[in-house]
Amino acid sequence: MITSILCGFLLAFSAAFQPARRIAPRPSAASPSLSSLRDRLSSRLYSSGEENYERDLQLRTRSNFRPKTSFGAEAVPEEQRPTNEYLELTRQPLFSWADQERGDKGLAVRLGATYVALFALVCYPIAGATFYMDGYFLQKLTSANVGALSVLLVLMVRLFSGWGYIGSRLQSKVIEFEETGWYDGDIEMKTEDEKARDLFLYRSDVKPVEDRLKLFSAAIAVTWLASILAFNVALSNKPYFNEYDPEMLRKLSYDTDVAEVAAQQSGGIPTYCNSRYYRAVAGGNQCK
Repeated sequence: MITSILCGFLLAFSAAFQPARRIAPRPSAASPSLSSLRDRLSSRLYSSGEENYERDLQLRTRSNFRPKTSFGAEAVPEEQRPTNEYLELTRQPLFSWADQERGDKGLAVRLGATYVALFALVCYPIAGATFYMDGYFLQKLTSANVGALSVLLVLMVRLFSGWGYIGSRLQSKVIEFEETGWYDGDIEMKTEDEKARDLFLYRSDVKPVEDRLKLFSAAIAVTWLASILAFNVALSNKPYFNEYDPEMLRKLSYDTDVAEVAAQQSGGIPTYCNSRYYRAVAGGNQCK
């Protein structure tokens, strides 16, 4: 019995001086990032089956993959389903200028390149053919600027109308569609899953594009209005003899100073020879 007591005392003594064992914490699953959650949700939304999840995720990770179609609304023709319309819109070369992948910088670069091409190749040559006399450089510059900005403004209206239409379709609780033509239209109620999917797509991919287009459209519209004012100011700043002003032409009949300036600028030929319009009215017989 004494031996048993001594053994117990020694075991307790050794346990008291033994270093404490640290219990490693159980590893917890890492919190998924927003991008991974989005990939998983997108795969659930677009994949034709659960077994395709891994394949779709790998394709999307490697090549910025976008599916061609989505699930739901089986009674609606495939090309008229809001999600499929959105996917089709993102594949269009013009409407894709404003998508989330390209962002503000991508849209600004493309609009800037379009403006330069329009100004240099179309608008300035037309302005030069209109204001072809010396002293009208400012008029040519401002008129060409108004023309190029007008085309950009129409382009922005077209982009916003397309994205706005898709946004309204994604936000709606019903799907309006045509079975075979305009005369047999119908509506289909969205399921809860379809409404959640479409609302997610609108908030994440479409609404930022609409906000971007509103900002760029407002900036171009303000610049367009300022360009019109600048063009009007340029038109008021004309050479002393203005062949485009009928009042100036009438003044030639009684103002000798104006007549002398016109004679110097005409180079010995009738003044109307410098104007295509007045040369056509006069017949142009004296302009050879």
